[in-house]
Amino acid sequence: MLSKKMNAETKRRRNNLLFMLAVFALLIVIGLENILSSTFVLDDGGSIFGYLGKQLGFLGMGIAAGALVWHAGYQFLRRWCGLFAVISALLLLAVKAVGITVNGAQRWLGYGAVSFQPSEFAKLAAIVCMASSLAFYLERHGNRELMNLHLRNLLRLTRAEAVFPPLKRFFERLFRYYAFLIFLPPAILALLVFTQPDAGTGIVIFMPAALMFFCSGMPLFHFKLTRRRVIIIGIAVVVLGGLFCSLLTHSYQWTRIVTWIDPWSYSQSSGYQSVQSLIAIGSGGVFGQGLGTGISKFNYLPEAHTDFAFAIIAQEWGFIGAIIVPVLFCCLLSLGVRTAGQCRDYFGMFLSLGITFSLCGQGMVNMSMVTNLFPVVGVPLPFISYGGSSLILNIISATLLLRIAYDNFCDAERRQAGPLGQKPVWSIREGVSR
Repeated sequence: MLSKKMNAETKRRRNNLLFMLAVFALLIVIGLENILSSTFVLDDGGSIFGYLGKQLGFLGMGIAAGALVWHAGYQFLRRWCGLFAVISALLLLAVKAVGITVNGAQRWLGYGAVSFQPSEFAKLAAIVCMASSLAFYLERHGNRELMNLHLRNLLRLTRAEAVFPPLKRFFERLFRYYAFLIFLPPAILALLVFTQPDAGTGIVIFMPAALMFFCSGMPLFHFKLTRRRVIIIGIAVVVLGGLFCSLLTHSYQWTRIVTWIDPWSYSQSSGYQSVQSLIAIGSGGVFGQGLGTGISKFNYLPEAHTDFAFAIIAQEWGFIGAIIVPVLFCCLLSLGVRTAGQCRDYFGMFLSLGITFSLCGQGMVNMSMVTNLFPVVGVPLPFISYGGSSLILNIISATLLLRIAYDNFCDAERRQAGPLGQKPVWSIREGVSR
């Protein structure tokens, strides 16, 4: 039974948790309904629940993985963030060697009917590594000596330094470039995805990490900018910029940009998908054509159940119904940032920020792509687009965010209970008091 003695802060954190859970549940339900509506025409005389059954199976696997993550908590990710990043990088390298090619892109690993997309898990790996690095810096208040000491103890390099003294001076100098070094894991993972080629997912991997760094307030330079260093940094920026541009010189990427500027001129070739998406959205009107009755999924709009799922929602639900999806993502952004602000530990704060930026960023990029406000990229709509790897990763990310919000609530509950011996307040877990 719920206690009436909760103060305003405890109620605020409880409501934040419950509202966030409701947002995730609504997005999943909308996705399941849309998959059923947009895929029953693809079953070739089979069961109309074929794709829905597969998505429900992926949902079950995601919930099972989320239950394990909830039980373990989110702090274990910090201890294994390095291993997590290395495994993600190895999987992305394996894609280049033995990956499955679909639609001209080599992005999947698997055998037979079983396959998964390693780039989806690289998104979370980049966020965890950046959150751990920022927390390591802020917990030691950016003190160089303290950070060097903890880093050497963490890497167990004390004995090695005794044998090889220059190693100690190397780590002392390494602090000056700490802000650049913490970008290496997300940058490497994004670069590996860029080469698949998949520019959209590569940007989605790197941008949340960049936003997390911006929110941390950490200085980019820990040294004075001399003329020599300015020249070196300028050369590095030019080289990296040239490398980035070279990755965008694939013919299909330039075609997408040209098509995005004027899709109607290429309505029978490269702009066909964008034009059909706009037609589907426009034909929905204000109130929509009705659930399951949209016509664009009948061999007019390609990928109607994956990347262009939002177009089917707009056609069948109309403007009034379709506006629900961006509103839910805006609510998730607000709730996620509020969760980060309530955290008492830096790792939980940056992890919740990264997950929130990643999920909401993907959602906004996908909806902008479908409405031709952004070039067509291979970024699915979280929780709504059909796909196993994406759904499982999104549920794991949502579980981490919910666990952080739950721990925030428990922290407020403990502080409200006061000193030992005072009557404890209620707990979400089956009403058991602590």
